[in-house]
This record gives sequence, structure tokens and C-alpha cells, in this order.
Amino acid sequence: MNLFQMLERSARAHYGSRTAITFEGEGRTFAELRDRALRLARGLHGAGVAPGDRVAVLMGNRHEWPEVLFGLAALGAVCVPVNVLLTGHEVRHVCSDSDVGCLIVDRLGEPKLADLDVLPELVVTVGGVAAPGPALSYEALPEAELPEGGGPAGSDVLIHYYSSGTTGLPKAAVHSHENVLWNSFGQIIDIGLGPDVRYLVVPSLSWAAGFHNLMLGLIFAGGQSVLMPTGGLTVERIVDAIEREQATHVMLVPSLLRQFGTDEQALERLRRSSLRWIVTGAEPVPAPLIELLSAELPDCRVCQGYGMSEFPTIATLLSPEEALEHAGSAGRPLSHCDVAVLLDDGTIADSGRGELLMRSPATMTGYYGRPDQTAEALAGGWLHTGDLVEVDEERFVTIVGRTKDMIISGGLNVYPKEIEDVLVALPGVGEVAVVGVPDERFGEAPVAVLVPEEGESIDREALDRACRAELSSYKRPRAVLMHDGPLPRNPTGKLLKRELRPWAAERAGRS
Repeated sequence: MNLFQMLERSARAHYGSRTAITFEGEGRTFAELRDRALRLARGLHGAGVAPGDRVAVLMGNRHEWPEVLFGLAALGAVCVPVNVLLTGHEVRHVCSDSDVGCLIVDRLGEPKLADLDVLPELVVTVGGVAAPGPALSYEALPEAELPEGGGPAGSDVLIHYYSSGTTGLPKAAVHSHENVLWNSFGQIIDIGLGPDVRYLVVPSLSWAAGFHNLMLGLIFAGGQSVLMPTGGLTVERIVDAIEREQATHVMLVPSLLRQFGTDEQALERLRRSSLRWIVTGAEPVPAPLIELLSAELPDCRVCQGYGMSEFPTIATLLSPEEALEHAGSAGRPLSHCDVAVLLDDGTIADSGRGELLMRSPATMTGYYGRPDQTAEALAGGWLHTGDLVEVDEERFVTIVGRTKDMIISGGLNVYPKEIEDVLVALPGVGEVAVVGVPDERFGEAPVAVLVPEEGESIDREALDRACRAELSSYKRPRAVLMHDGPLPRNPTGKLLKRELRPWAAERAGRS
């Protein structure tokens, strides 16, 4: 079964006349979404797109985005989402790396067209965009009958998701229709998605989290998704949307979640709202923040999850009932995912400290055009995540850091997150990152980079006392540096430690 066939089942069931997607006050029913997606599939095929062709999508959140995903699924073409926040250089890389032959673009993506050395053979414009060279309008594509055979198989490729590129150029995680469906069905079961759920979609649909955290699950479970426009997100705009749309579920990245934690007015409005679930992830969330929000919003489940573009996008989830006893954990694996630990001696264990391994029918089939990296990532039938974790006997997963973030100081392993957890709990600390810098004596030494909360100062003596009380001597930062402005992050909000290391190394050397 393919993704479009699942939408067809939803439209044919009693969901057909229900609203599936809402954007800027306009709703589309399940039946309308199916019909518009099928019309787009015929239009793209009439314009020359064939099954298996890669189609880049450079759009902000809007009604056409779900139509494109399901339309490409019906045709059997491959969707290549492109984040509108990427630079022209990064857009060029994605289009070239995936051998894109068609580009669908709206006004948010239009400025990036000038940075493309060569445009794909076919450009489809949405919303009146004026593309350079010959282009076809989304609404005026010449329709043609789809190829016979009932559409793509479940094992056929559906989508390429580019990794965040925190350690280098992004690479495309390839997912089949079956991968995506398994990812969605797991969430339906474990999160309890159904027709009564109204989900406010805050992430960009070009991110894996956009479609694949709750939204597609709701398409198959009969719920409703409300799209937020891309860009300009503020706490006030999100709370306004939750109230206006009577949203029951929302996903917030940690950087947004922190803003909610310090906004009393927003918390008071949320207490009176329909909101019942907040899911967060993308990076480890400080336990005090989860505890604060759980206390401030007693009728709302605040759940930390863990997942990745290689899938599952929600592999583990920590319920509020387990949060106090397992503070700092990302929870236990969902029913469609198994986890293990690759220990330092190369053995695989059910629990312990080491690299997190995942196994799931939702996991990618590999990296596009990278057989060596695919073999390495999927060695032994497990997805090697690159994340350092502790897994206890009850299967709770706690993220310690990235394998490439680990600092070896004097032959001893230093996990940055252990230090970060101590520092972020101190008054006045807004953001913190610990990186390794060269050290003549120990090879590497940890250095902490802090951003004070707005209008606050950090007590250096309190910081030193906390480090002495809670950290072994080899784990204590060699230097603590103050950073002007937010720490560098990529377009999906992940911290870019590779950009911090040279900055920290230069300043630590002068301290």
C-alpha cells in the first residue's frame, strides 16, 4: 500500500466530509485533499514528470504542500523537500545531490532561484510567482492520465529528507512509502491519535517533523491539522492560534519552549485553553524546564521525545507520569521501534552507556547516492544514530551527547551534556554549550559557552561552586565564556557546535 492509497481510504471512510487541513482560516476536507492531490499528479505527469523522478519542493507552509506530497505519492515520483530558510548554496546542493528534474516554488522560495546556476528542466510556480525562464503555473498544469498499474508499491521511494548538516554537507535519507506509513501508524497507537485531535502544525512542512510528527497520522486517523505560516513565529502568535483553532496538540522545539517557560501571560492563557499535549524534541531539553511547564500546565501533557530524519521521527517518548522519576530522559521507545546500545568494546547490549542503535520498519532504506555511508549507518541491521546515550534496565533512554561531541581529556571521556545540565540549571543562564578545545597537557579540555537570559547576569562564584560540587575535576570547564546573542543554530534549530569550537578555542587560549 502507498501513501496516496491511505489518503483514499480516509476520504472514502466517514472522514470524507470532515476537515483534514486548515490554513489561514480556510479548511479542506479529506475528499477535497484527495481530489486536488490526484489532479496535481495528473498535471505533473502531463508536464513530463514520470514515476521515480525527483521533484524538489521549495515552499512555505500552505494548502498546496500536502497536495504536492500526496500528488507525488499518487504519481510515484519522489518528493525532495527544501527548507526555504536555506541559503542559495544549500539549495543548490540539495537539488544537485538528489538529481532533481522538477522544482515547485512559491513566493517564499522565489528569492533562492537567482542563486541556482542551472534551473531544473521543469519549474512549477505557486501563488503567482514569476520564475526566470519558462515555467508552468501550479493551477494550469496540462493533465494526463496516470500510468496504469495502480500506483507505486509500498517499497518504492517516496521522499528524500536531508539531514541537518550539523557536521558537514547534508545527505538525503531515503524513505519508502512503507517507512512513512509505519512511522505514522506507530504514533497513532502510542500517542492515541484520533478524530478528536486538532493539531497545530508549527514546524515547516519541509522538515521531517512537519509532516511526520502527528500530521500524517491524523490524516489516517481522521483528525485535523492546522498549519501555521512559515516564519515570524512568536509565543503570542502560537497562543493566539491555539485559542482561535481550539488546538489540542502542538509540537514546540526547545528554543520556543524556553520562551513559553518565562512568559507568565502565555502560560495563563494556555491554562484556560483547549491544549492537552505539548511534544518537544530536536535536542535534549533541560529537565527543570519540563518540570516547570508540567507544574504550570496541570491539564496538559508535556512530553519530551527523540527522533531523527532517518526515522522514526518520534522513536522514544517520555510521558508526564514518568518525568519526575526519570528526569532528563527522552523516554522509552514507541511500539514500532527497538533500541540498543553499542558499547565501547564494540558489543551490542540492551542497556548501558554508548551509541544509540535503533531498529524499526520506519527507518530509512539508506542515503541517496552514498553506499558506503549507508552501509556504515545500517551496519548489522541497526541504525547507528551517532548519539551517545544511557539506556537503563526499564528501557528509558537518556541522551548524553553526540559521538563526535565527546571530549577525550587526558584519556578520559567527557560527555558535554553532563556539564551542560549542571550549568543550565543555574539562575540567569539562558543557553549553554560545552565544546572541546585543544589543550597542550590533556589533548582536549572542555570549555563552556553561556548566553545569559535577557536582563539577567550570571553569578560566577555560584557557577564555580556548582561545578566543584557536581563535576569531577577532569569534567570541570577549563574556561567559561559569555557569548553575545543566541548560540549558532541551523534552520531546524539544532545547535552548531562546529561553529562554536574555533570561537571558543581562540578565546579560551587568551583566558
